[in-house]
Amino acid sequence: MWDIDGTLLRVKREGSSSPHKNVLNSHGILVDDSEMRLSGRTDFEIFLELTKGISGYFDKSIFVPAFEDLNNESSRLDKLSTFDLLPGVADMLNCLVSKGWKHGVLTGNTLNRLKAKIEKSGIANFFIEEYLFGCEFGDSREKIASKAQLYLNEKGQSKVFILGDTPYDIIAARSARFSVISVATGDFSVEELSRHNPDLIVRDLFSDADVVIKYLEEETLEIN
Repeated sequence: MWDIDGTLLRVKREGSSSPHKNVLNSHGILVDDSEMRLSGRTDFEIFLELTKGISGYFDKSIFVPAFEDLNNESSRLDKLSTFDLLPGVADMLNCLVSKGWKHGVLTGNTLNRLKAKIEKSGIANFFIEEYLFGCEFGDSREKIASKAQLYLNEKGQSKVFILGDTPYDIIAARSARFSVISVATGDFSVEELSRHNPDLIVRDLFSDADVVIKYLEEETLEIN
């Protein structure tokens, strides 16, 4: 189960535009995200964080329409954006598929934003549609992981791995009793990620591809 931003790919927005900030601005809420570290948060949590401390802006009458507008604003910005796979991602996806692994996504993005990103980066065909888990209104990363856990258990998936680039991926994985691989290709360093004790931590999926594959193969042998 892959995270997206900072793990699989990087989205470059024209003028570093933020769809969350743009949506809030359109609803008359002006925010400054220049000093905020929002990587790893769900889309819902980002709205909460951006308006934190602004009196009166925790009303559902504002958050519900703002959340609903996010997909359209993201779609508009996507036309002006580039979607770049991170080093080693394509080869890793190919290699694991050849070994019989199934790919899914567990991310803080809405399902529409999730699908748009993997489609525009050219990797959608690697992922199983029913294994795509994104953010709905009110979701934390732990809540999304819980939904994934229930569904995957029903499907008989006995061993699930989360691969992500933030401490929130580790926390979400632990909450659902998933194993977790951290990759330092996002906004958090190896040192920062290691403080949260992932099962494996690597610099990137190009330099450390063999380390990741060996770890997964060893874990598979333990299951069998």
